[in-house]
Amino acid sequence: MTHILKYIILFVFSLLWVIGCNPTLRQKAFDLGLTKDSYRYGDLYRLSNLPDFKQLTKPCPKPSNLPKTNTGLYIIGDSFTEKARVDSLDFVAKDYLRTHWNEPLIIQLDTTKRNILVLQTVERHFREHFVDSVRVLKIGKPERFVAQAEASIFSLDYWDKVLGESEEALTSFLFSGDVFLTLKEWKASLNLAWFDRHNDQVALSPDGKNILFCWDADSTRITSSFKYLPDSELDSLIKGVNQTRQHYLSLGFDEVYLSIIPNKTSIVAPTMGPYNHLVERVQQHPSLQAPVLDIWPAFTQNSQQVYSLSDTHWTCFGQSIWVKKVNDVLR
Repeated sequence: MTHILKYIILFVFSLLWVIGCNPTLRQKAFDLGLTKDSYRYGDLYRLSNLPDFKQLTKPCPKPSNLPKTNTGLYIIGDSFTEKARVDSLDFVAKDYLRTHWNEPLIIQLDTTKRNILVLQTVERHFREHFVDSVRVLKIGKPERFVAQAEASIFSLDYWDKVLGESEEALTSFLFSGDVFLTLKEWKASLNLAWFDRHNDQVALSPDGKNILFCWDADSTRITSSFKYLPDSELDSLIKGVNQTRQHYLSLGFDEVYLSIIPNKTSIVAPTMGPYNHLVERVQQHPSLQAPVLDIWPAFTQNSQQVYSLSDTHWTCFGQSIWVKKVNDVLR
């Protein structure tokens, strides 16, 4: 009987491991309600499990019957413009295409439309993106996409990938339920109250009202709002933006806009360190040729409403400010 029980336990845990490591099976389990989205309370809560910064994330409402203009909107962006946040329904453009900074794409422009390119970057990655001219979008005949078959479960490639992602995937799959989150919250609360310690990927604002991403707050990182930005580097970055704009204008775009989304830290806790004022210095630089989608004034005036309590990303209110800026340009 003991041996049978051992085999049953071994089978159950093996099954959970396989499901948790396989993206397709993991999605099936999620669709069936067998597990929950580990990001449902925000990325910063997911890292910290601090209950004071727990807020359920909800999709922002979409406009209905938005009149379309004879424009094509193209975005090179990061997580702020990923499909789960914004899509074609948010904009007045007839054509819409968005790709990530790390996903090169071949496109064809409809020359009967006014084609606008938006270079959207969060503040923390601006210094990395514009070290050189950006060449993410290329003009040509789009290649027909051919779906690659998933590697066989019996292949070495499959298991190399699975083992490389297994720890985080399994943790997310197995321990994202409300019961486990409650236990994690107890531990996180005790660590903070008794030892003044929390997850090293987050930081707390001086007033304790906001949780922040360490990449924004740690002045030793190039992504930080408090990392020194010399004028010489700023001039070089502006050159990268200008070269990018000229490149895409030469490919047929009617205009190329720059959009810098401020770090959450820059808006809610700018006094945590010597703020480098990257956003303002870039947007006001006398040599900058690209027009700017400037949300800085609106964000600073509404500092406690534009970012989610439990996440690095904006609230629906913050997102609506940016979307309106884009649509004003398209109109």
